[in-house]
Amino acid sequence: MKTHLENFVPVVFAVLALNSSVIHHAEAASWLANNPLTTARYLHTATLLPNGKVLVAGGYNGTSGPLSSAELYDPAAGTWTATHSLATARYNHTATLLPNGKVLVTGGYGASGLLSSAELYDPATGTWTATGLLVTARYLHTATLLPNGQVLVAGGYDGTNGPLSSAELYDPASGTWTATGPLATARYFHTATLLPNGQVLVAGGEDTNFNAIFSAEVYDPVSETWTTTNPLNNGRYNHTATLLPTGQVLVAGGDNNGIYPLSSAELYDPASGTWTTTGSLNAAREWQTATLLPNGQVLVAGGFDGSNLLSSAELYDPDSSMWTATNSLTTARYNHTATLLPTGQVLVAGGYNFSTDLYLSSAESYDPTINPATGTWTTTSPMNTVRWDGNTATLLPNGQVLVAGGNGGTAPLSGVELYDPSSGTWTATNAMATAREYHTATLLPNGNVLVVGGYYDNTFDPSASTELYDPVFGTWTTNAAMNTARAEHTATLLSSGKVLVAGGNNGGCLSSAELYDPASGTWAVTGSLNTARYAHTAVLLPSGKVLVMGGLGVSGILSSAELYDPAIGTWTNAGAMNSARIAHTATLLPNGKVLVAGGENFSGTPYPPNAEWYDPTGGSWSLTGALNTPRRYHTATLLPDGEVLVAGGYNSNDGGDLASAELFDAAMGTWTATGPLVNAREDHTATLLADGTVLIAGGGVATAELYDVGLEFANSWQPQITSCISPSALGSSLVVTGSQFRGISEGSGGNTQDSSADYPLLQLHRLDNEQTVFLLTTNWSTNSFASLPVWNFPPGFALATIFVNGIPSTSSIVNISVPVPSPVNLTGAKLTKGSFQFAFTNSVGALFDVLATTNLTLPLVNWTALGAAVEISPGQFQFSDPQATNNPQRFYLIRSQ
Repeated sequence: MKTHLENFVPVVFAVLALNSSVIHHAEAASWLANNPLTTARYLHTATLLPNGKVLVAGGYNGTSGPLSSAELYDPAAGTWTATHSLATARYNHTATLLPNGKVLVTGGYGASGLLSSAELYDPATGTWTATGLLVTARYLHTATLLPNGQVLVAGGYDGTNGPLSSAELYDPASGTWTATGPLATARYFHTATLLPNGQVLVAGGEDTNFNAIFSAEVYDPVSETWTTTNPLNNGRYNHTATLLPTGQVLVAGGDNNGIYPLSSAELYDPASGTWTTTGSLNAAREWQTATLLPNGQVLVAGGFDGSNLLSSAELYDPDSSMWTATNSLTTARYNHTATLLPTGQVLVAGGYNFSTDLYLSSAESYDPTINPATGTWTTTSPMNTVRWDGNTATLLPNGQVLVAGGNGGTAPLSGVELYDPSSGTWTATNAMATAREYHTATLLPNGNVLVVGGYYDNTFDPSASTELYDPVFGTWTTNAAMNTARAEHTATLLSSGKVLVAGGNNGGCLSSAELYDPASGTWAVTGSLNTARYAHTAVLLPSGKVLVMGGLGVSGILSSAELYDPAIGTWTNAGAMNSARIAHTATLLPNGKVLVAGGENFSGTPYPPNAEWYDPTGGSWSLTGALNTPRRYHTATLLPDGEVLVAGGYNSNDGGDLASAELFDAAMGTWTATGPLVNAREDHTATLLADGTVLIAGGGVATAELYDVGLEFANSWQPQITSCISPSALGSSLVVTGSQFRGISEGSGGNTQDSSADYPLLQLHRLDNEQTVFLLTTNWSTNSFASLPVWNFPPGFALATIFVNGIPSTSSIVNISVPVPSPVNLTGAKLTKGSFQFAFTNSVGALFDVLATTNLTLPLVNWTALGAAVEISPGQFQFSDPQATNNPQRFYLIRSQ
């Protein structure tokens, strides 16, 4: 008989469990080691937050005992950071994300014994607050979020009388607990699964005599009663239970009376209330995790087989009812947690390894889309015109793609065509007034497309002309000319709604830069680059500054980089890249860094294999993983899952034009090959579409093709957006409505080890600079999501995407509108560290620069630029004047950018 410990540290036995089943091998996906937790722990909880991060709370550590510490995992950066600690150290508790975006932690076992306390974590502030006490103190219970927003806590162990039959409900509106109907059978180590009809299935567990329970019962939230259903074929505890897309519940593994773990699995059919056996696990196991993947398969990982701790993992396929081995965990573990991320990856964290008597701080991620790659390319209808190079592609607010200009093989083109994703066809639209290649095209906040400069003939003469495309009427309008003709320049939409055009070629390298104001339709010269350059790249940073890097200069290919500050209109040095490069790509990552990949430098290794990134926080460049295939004139596209797709390009050492493609994982700093293009090509365009696929066009090939990362979900499982407020002003809540926002499953194993993922996460992905953010919520339901006020996000068009169960919706294109500032009234100044600090309130997201002087008669060019006013919270601004203490009086001018 198994010994039961009140503070539950699992007791294990050296019992050999034989499994004579044949092991079926799946194509192996990858486990990748993450950065470790800040604190080793097991018997903790892990909860996916609306902002895409994972909250790990509490647990047990042999050195510290029960833990109060909590930490956050950021999938974008692959890092763990401490957050505020729980008020009460606890383990074997539960954690549930509520519709208001807060996390409810209940019960567990603490330093003083059994707990009835509960507390709430607020992701917006990172703090914990106490909420109502449980009616009954308990641990090893289950907690299930019901469709009405209440939380059902059922069963568990009370430390004195043994298993509990009591159940209770938490009401987030009142913060109180009330008793509900009791279970028919007292139990702990059971599972609880929310069924599609809103009822809850509780199965198995352990009874008063430490025997495995066969019985199962169903809770009805309407009548608040439990009804016994047919029993399991095998009594079990420490098992997993996963709702499948079919509506059936897969129960797998577990223990049977402390004698041996089980390899058996069975399916519960809610319609008939019956259990049927299905294929057996390849390895008997308990204390494992089970996670529903976006493709409908179930990933089971780790656990204990009766003799050994397991690193093995396997997949259950509902279509074949078979289990197949996949790659093993990098670290054997049990009593760990598994969390399905919005990317479709699974984060495994912590646990225990009794072989080494180690409480684990290690974490790792399972990626079902790589090794082997599931990403595929398929051709779509051919373009009307073969475009070799120098064309542009712009995603329009209506979801179509505007392809303009380029070289037709002998001369620049004026022709324009539209790609319609709904039909997969290309249609010619009105031509530009001027033929051009190596121009730029910028989607403006008003929905028009600004086309600027480029070579207008085959003698490489640059143009100063600009024109505007109106997607509503499909017409072009000649616009005011730039001050300087240029091609192979960059154009960047600033947070103010203006467009910065920098550098370029005009029979030589240009250092000049100018600003286009859509409100007036005019161009104004701004500060010049420190280094003249063309064929460089430019990225708008989250700070609002613009990073320019590389390109060709007077002295050759450049490694230098510089930053443009819109507040004062000047450029400053941003350090040098590790490699000089031209024909490279630059991509803003979700972690705020800028990835620079590939290119050519004509000296030494002509195609730099390395990739590097710029960290705006420290203003430094550092190397990251090297490309599998060095290349130039390729494309780089940030995907909805945060990976970067690099496709095609040119490498003379690899046969010229390339068909290969690869994915960069920013959290790991690694590149992985994905499916190859149908057609090798270089100097093409790549456009992320609203459905999450990537459109590749041009590069001397008539056919266009689409990339699908290969999550392989069924269309019927996908959340759908029916409305999204657009335009949406900064400082306002973004409200999205649709269907299936609670997904097809809890996406979990029905116990405290596996995080639910049956709730919506809303991502904004800006079209221009690819900045992404997941929004915190004030309320979500099965058909709606309301965010906290949106701020600190650049205005312009963005893709709004709902993720549920790791499955993205088709995006809605939303216009985050440029704010209109109001008159500024400064409030009380204060002396801070020798500088005067001023504050004021204004429109959320408004941009201001500050000038100071001691003499009002001086012209503005002689005033001192203090830089930008910083928005420290929505609509709250401040700036400092370090020189104010040296003058008897100072005057300030605050200008809207």
